[in-house]
Amino acid sequence: MAKKFVGLPAKALASANVHPNVLTITGLILSLFVPLSTYYFGPIIASILILASAYFDVLDGEVARISGKKSLFGAFLDSTMDRIEDALYSISFIFVGLSPFIVIVLIISSYLISYTRARAEALGVKMEGIGVIERAERIILIIVALATSSINIYISILILILLIGLSIVTIIQRIVHVYKTLR
Repeated sequence: MAKKFVGLPAKALASANVHPNVLTITGLILSLFVPLSTYYFGPIIASILILASAYFDVLDGEVARISGKKSLFGAFLDSTMDRIEDALYSISFIFVGLSPFIVIVLIISSYLISYTRARAEALGVKMEGIGVIERAERIILIIVALATSSINIYISILILILLIGLSIVTIIQRIVHVYKTLR
């Protein structure tokens, strides 16, 4: 199922010679509309936009792999756009009435997960699979929390507290892993 959902469109885009970086930028452009759509159209529409933006994030990597266009710049661009997208997704919660404090903690914890991985890998430490939560799971929880905010803001807050908690656990797991590896 997942193979058809990503693999077939990726093959079509690769054979149409669509560059993976175009898909990365498309995901970013979609994410720019997430906070605006939360404010003007509500969290359900914004959640759908997050889903579309995240889909392009998966698609760009698959197209790069299939077309043989994987590059260091593409990886850098993808990671950078991911951080911008994460912030934009998180900012949307302000427009449903959440405290800016929760949003700031959400953004910081998300960035620290990415930073600990990038810094560890720059030091030569393999980080694949280290931590209880990765970006895909974070995005799923953000989509659920944002969509749920239209029904019950308190459930949304609980989901975000869970997300922040899992993020902190992941950061600690990564620090411990790097410590054990480098000592």
